[in-house]
This record gives sequence, C-alpha cells and structure tokens, in this order.
Amino acid sequence: MARHNTNSPTMGEIDLGLRDHALTPGAQRSWWLREALAREGEAEPCPPLAGDSAADVVIVGGGFTGLWTAYQLARRNPQLGITILEQDICGGGPSGRNGGFASGWWDEIESLTAQFGRDDAVRTCKALGASIDALGEFCREHGVDAWYRKAGYMFAATGPRHEHGLDEMAQAAAESGHPEEMRLLSREEVQARCASPIFRRGAFMPDGAQVQPAFLARGLRRVVLGLGVKIHENTVVRRLDGGPAAVTDSGTVRAKHAVLAVNAWATGWPQLARRIAAWSSYIVLTEPAPEKLEEIHWTGGELITDLRHSVRYFRTTPDGRIAFGGGGGRASAHLGDSFTKDARAVRESAEGFRRFFPSWKDVAIVDAWGGPIDVSSTHLPTFGTLEGNVHFAVGYTGNGVAPSHLAGIVLADLVQGADTDAVHLPIVNARTRNFPPEPFRSLGAAMVRRAIISFDTAEEKGEHPNPLASFVAHMPRRMGYLLGP
Repeated sequence: MARHNTNSPTMGEIDLGLRDHALTPGAQRSWWLREALAREGEAEPCPPLAGDSAADVVIVGGGFTGLWTAYQLARRNPQLGITILEQDICGGGPSGRNGGFASGWWDEIESLTAQFGRDDAVRTCKALGASIDALGEFCREHGVDAWYRKAGYMFAATGPRHEHGLDEMAQAAAESGHPEEMRLLSREEVQARCASPIFRRGAFMPDGAQVQPAFLARGLRRVVLGLGVKIHENTVVRRLDGGPAAVTDSGTVRAKHAVLAVNAWATGWPQLARRIAAWSSYIVLTEPAPEKLEEIHWTGGELITDLRHSVRYFRTTPDGRIAFGGGGGRASAHLGDSFTKDARAVRESAEGFRRFFPSWKDVAIVDAWGGPIDVSSTHLPTFGTLEGNVHFAVGYTGNGVAPSHLAGIVLADLVQGADTDAVHLPIVNARTRNFPPEPFRSLGAAMVRRAIISFDTAEEKGEHPNPLASFVAHMPRRMGYLLGP
C-alpha cells in the first residue's frame, strides 16, 4: 500500500492516517469536483453577468436544484428564456461535494405518515423513487458517466437502540403496505454485504443508487447549456427586487418568475432564513484499496449508513476507495471558513472510519472536504412559492441528490402553473415550524449539534450519555422539531 508524507499528530492525538489533501480541508475543491473538472477539460465558458437583461425565468443557484429546474423547463418549452446565476461554478457548492447518495424516503415513512397521512406518505416515497430511476435514465440518454449504480441502501446497527430502530422502520414500511421497501437483515446478512466488526443487524432499502455527484452536476451543466439555457458563473445575487429581478454587482436580470435554489445559503435570504439551520457535513476519502474491499465483501456497491442521529454515511468508488462522511458540529448563519476548513470535523469523520474498518489501518486517508447543509425542522425538504412569482426549494438536510431532481419537476410545474400530481405532493407549500431568529438559531443549533454527537458517541461506546448532553440533545423534539433523539 502506498505511503504518503504526513504531519505528526500532536501530543495525545492518535495518528489517524491523514495524508496529503486530508490535512488541508478547504484549501482545494472536493476530490469529486477536481476529478470532474480534470475530465471535462476545456468546458464551455459561462462568464459572469455583465449588464442588464431579461428572461422568462431567472434561477439563483447553479447546483442540482437550479440545474434540474432549468432542464425540466427547457425540455418542455425550448422557447423559454432561462438564466441561471451561480455565485461560484456549477457544482462548486453542496452538489459537487456531497456523498453521492441518491436514496429513498422509506426510512422516513413513519414521520411522513404522522405528518401527512398514509396515502400521501406513500405517494411521496414513490415520487422520490421515480426520481432515483430518472437519474440513471438521464445519464444514459445524455452520455453522462456519473458512476450511476442502483445497488440499494443498507442501514447497519452499531448499538442496541439502533436495532430497535431497524425494527420500527421495517414495521412502518409494512404498515404502509410496502414491506418490500425495507427488509430486515440478520447480522450474518449484513456481514456478507460489508464486514465490519461493529455492525449488528441491518435493514435493506432497494431505493438507493450511488453517483459521482460532481460528474452529475457538470454533466447537467453541459446538457442545459445545449438546451439554450444561459448560465452566468461567478455571479453573486445580492437580492431579489419586485418584479422579480435578480440584482448583482454587475447587472440585473428581470424575469417573470424567479427560483431560489440556494441550499444552505438560504440563511441569508429573508424569505427563507428561518426555514432552515445550517450545519456542517464532512467526508474523508481513502486511497484506492480494492483488495481490502474484497476482504470485507463490500463489492456490491451498496450505500451504507449507521443509525446515529448524527448519521455516518459511507460508499465505495469504482477504483476501490471508501468515502466516509459524518455530520460535523458547526452551525452558523455565516457560511465562511468555519464550515469548509474544519480540521476537527475531519478528525471526527476519520475516527469513525477507523472504528468501523480496523482492517484498513494501513490504508491512508488522502482527502477530506466539507461544507454547510440546509437542515429543515422536519428533516425533509419543502418546495413552494413565495409572493411575487418567486419559487423555492430548501431543507434537504444532507439528502439532496434525488430530492433535488424531484424539486426540479415541482418547481418547473409551479413556474408553468401546471396542475400536476407533483405540485400536490404534501411537501409542496407545506407548513413547517420556523427556527428561532438569529443569533439564537445559530447558537442553539451549534449547542444541540454538539450535544447530539456526544449523545450518539456515548451510546455507540456502550456508555451512559452525559446527562446535560442528553437533555440538550432531546430539546428539539420537545420543542416540536423532528430532529435528534
């Protein structure tokens, strides 16, 4: 196994095998995006906005949500004038650095049923399942090699309470009339799919596909440009004026409709700020070790998560790497370096990886990256319309690859005023509980997030959680938010 230069750990720290770019999170783009940009070479330029213009639809944000919305609109009406304004490059935000999990909502069926009733809950899960399949169809139709592989999703219990959670998920799926969507796995069945010494029983959800997210985002960019959509990258939208009109430092785009597709940056938009809290999420990536994947039997391409509230998520790559992610403890309305250069979050993800896969002790962790995610009060996204022909999608809570495709369908329908099944999904214009105003939102979110991580870590180690941490971790539920234990 190749070895790499390293910085020695400080006194009292364990050497987690962090090497190369894993030591400098935020100093470079995610590995996904670097690979995508290198592969595409000289892509069609999308220069910043210069001057004033008009469009039928202006979309703020060039990630998955904005690109899928543009794709849906342009396919339906090639004559429609569509302009996307992106503050970085397309895929430069969460769409180019997430885990690449296109996963269903059957694990959320109990919560969906409690909020919306059984029929609407099932209808919502099926709509998202259709979007997972549609990702693969898009890649095949347009020649986008985004590593799409629908191999399903495994939940692995790492503690006694988690096993109870597995039973509840399977029971909820059965009570919805769809037991096939969440099948319980014995410990032996779990180990046959992925052998980790801390995995107990599990559950398998067929609705799960992996993608290379930046390949998908950049492929979408290419396709929508070919459909006649205008994209201006490196263009920061300062505000939406009435009309609506997207105002930037270098010009204004006036349109009949506007779409806000800004993910965690919604914390800076008055119309959306209290609908979400911004938390951080981080991924560490190993060097290639395909022989090690063979040893632990993880060759089927399944997506895997544990059942912590501060969930850990992990997947493989075609060249034999493991990408292992987890939620960090950062929370703020100001999305700066604290989200993208968080060495503590990297270490916490690396510690989780080393605990889950001790047989990989000699395999280096060579990359790490992270950033903010938009967390909703219901753990589910909401799509809808604000006043003045302004439409939005927000609150993916770290699971946006497939839901953003569904959002693109819904937002295109809302723009066109179409009366479709999609716009009648219960997550469209749903009433959700707002978070407190600043600074209480960020302070509370940071405190709760650290408490949840502490609670989860103690449980995972078989210890009793700190009473204060346990109390704080349970606060969101007591206040009516569907977050935490």
